[in-house]
Amino acid sequence: MNGHAEPAAAAFTTPVSITAIEPENYEVQLERKLTKLKQLFQEFDTPELEVFTSPPVNYRMRSEFTVEQRDGPLHFVMFDKAPAEGEPVAAAEDAGAAAAEQEGHEEGEPERAAEQQPEAQEAGASTSAAAAAAAAAAGAEGQGKGGKKGKKGKKGGKPKGPRRVRVDTFPVATKQVNELMAVVREEADKTPELRQRLFQVNFHTTLAGDAMVTLLYHRKLGPEWQAAAERLRDALAATPTAAAAGVRPHVIGRSRKQKICLDADFVIERLTVGGRTFVQKQVEGSFSQPNGHVCQHMLTWAADVTKPAAVDGAVPALEGAVPALEGAVPALEGAVPALEGAAAAAAAEGAVPAAAAAAAAGGPEDDLLELYCGNGNFTIPLAANFRRVVATEVSKSSVEAARYNMEANGVSNVFLARMASEEFAVTMRERGTRRRLEGLEGWEALRLRTILVDPPRAGLDDFTVELLKEFDRIVYISCNPDTLHANLKAIAPTHRIARFAAFDQFPYTHHLETGVYLVRR
Repeated sequence: MNGHAEPAAAAFTTPVSITAIEPENYEVQLERKLTKLKQLFQEFDTPELEVFTSPPVNYRMRSEFTVEQRDGPLHFVMFDKAPAEGEPVAAAEDAGAAAAEQEGHEEGEPERAAEQQPEAQEAGASTSAAAAAAAAAAGAEGQGKGGKKGKKGKKGGKPKGPRRVRVDTFPVATKQVNELMAVVREEADKTPELRQRLFQVNFHTTLAGDAMVTLLYHRKLGPEWQAAAERLRDALAATPTAAAAGVRPHVIGRSRKQKICLDADFVIERLTVGGRTFVQKQVEGSFSQPNGHVCQHMLTWAADVTKPAAVDGAVPALEGAVPALEGAVPALEGAVPALEGAAAAAAAEGAVPAAAAAAAAGGPEDDLLELYCGNGNFTIPLAANFRRVVATEVSKSSVEAARYNMEANGVSNVFLARMASEEFAVTMRERGTRRRLEGLEGWEALRLRTILVDPPRAGLDDFTVELLKEFDRIVYISCNPDTLHANLKAIAPTHRIARFAAFDQFPYTHHLETGVYLVRR
């Protein structure tokens, strides 16, 4: 990892299988992760850790599965990258890293299936055939370095790769995902047009009850497929959660250079942040937070640390966070809040005009810079805390979703630039101009004193770390404590940690989401 003296087995990225869980051990597994986290960051004199728990079951909003149909009935499989008995943990981590290289955040052709699940490697078992191939290749390469042949019949036996795990039910996924899984499996198994050359199915649900299912094929799709997909959509609408929410899940068919959408290629989520409801458009194939309950915790925490009263960093911990894992784990809510009306109507109902809220008591004075804002997940709830938000994002679909979400929530103080963060940072330092910055007020008028970053598992590069030091306040959301630790060592001479939080985004794995709020010394 990043130089700390823990054995490999204690790393936060060790992949594990989560097709079977023990909810009664939720507190125990979280306490282990928190202990490691505290040990890792003890050199930074951190404040009391704020802990935000997840429901112990049915917490994952999105799931992606490879389809297996060679041995008769169609079923779903995942690829377990956990080390087999007797296999070194480091070897499994190398395989997982190779798979992670395949599983990026970009959009692409459906055959590049790993690109359809941005964070599957973080959840433990990979669902992607491409990721599995990468992991197997990494294993084969490792054997090659040892001088042993990997072909069957030669020394060393078969090349070791990820193990296929049949998934009939998926307890970490929402109840709605499990309902949709059963219907898709049943309908596809008996319908040749749905089954023929189907190789992957992606499920995307929401706390609000809206949902979509994407079927990926190695063949061209025609009118017969669309007719079969419409029947599938009707069957999906009859599932308990969809019926209770009054929605009809969208069905999307993908093959090379082809995409067929029944109704829409997005869902509308409703997130409660600080007692207010925000509408969020989540686009098929693009990144969105996988644990809706924990996402609400993260957004509420970020909004709390950045509120105008928090500028000096002397702010008490957010109410509702548990400083230690002593209380009871929040019970899983049985009912899913209904999505009122159609998706388009939902965007207009219950939206909160953040800009109006910001005007209270004279309004905030500082501006926020957010790098890689995605669909505006953090941007929109935090906008009320700032005079202006300047956000960057490179993905076209994410930019379009962010603009939709800004309008749906009445947010008018955000300037969104479709450009890379590095390009924006260089332009800002040079006080230069770019075509995509047209409409942004002059550099001398901006008050960019706070920056928010939410980097991938690799953490921040050296350039961005140096950029952070130019800001008085830093909000750093991390999906990898090890790389966060490395980045903080570079930032610590100029900034101190004022707030420190842990978010259990992926229970029963070694993964732990963290948040730090830093202020200038």
